[in-house]
Amino acid sequence: MIKTIIFDIGGVITKTDFKKIYSDFALRIGISPEIVINYHKEKVEDLLLGNITLDDFWKDMREAGGNPDLDYSAVWIDEAIKNREINNELLEIIRKLRKSYSIGTLTNLTFSRLIIDEEMNLYSHFDYAILSCKEHLKKPDPRFYQLALTQASAQPNEAIFVDDKEEHITGAQQIGIHTITYTYQENNKFLEDLNKIL
Repeated sequence: MIKTIIFDIGGVITKTDFKKIYSDFALRIGISPEIVINYHKEKVEDLLLGNITLDDFWKDMREAGGNPDLDYSAVWIDEAIKNREINNELLEIIRKLRKSYSIGTLTNLTFSRLIIDEEMNLYSHFDYAILSCKEHLKKPDPRFYQLALTQASAQPNEAIFVDDKEEHITGAQQIGIHTITYTYQENNKFLEDLNKIL
């Protein structure tokens, strides 16, 4: 019997043009877009594992020549919202599923994406949220999936994990979790796959 359904965020609940955000943010604070783009490329592991905080990021951008008088969080959120869309149809499906199942999110993210998610109130759609930058673990580490199972008081065979990346799906399968590979906004296909498991 399925107890919990666990969703990824990026590429599932949201579609975000991060390269555009990095570029637009850089131009707003007065530095070259390549600085922000390369920063994320070179430091991606530390960013996802929460080893680089938001304050660290802003400090590094100021030291790279950014305008010291701006509120970087406000600029970042402003540019992010312009370059992100929300899968509202899937959120409506999630709302209905919450009546029967514990619904969680398990996602690899940086603190800079976290503030975008929080600004859009995304986590209010879930019963629990397991976030890589807070847990210092990330997919496909089996310990990361286990945190979601513990939160939901579920065994692996009582859980379904939904993600758009095959390596993350494989990570969940390796510990015995049912999985659905999600293609953005193909919600009818998702429901078909879900019903096969339920």
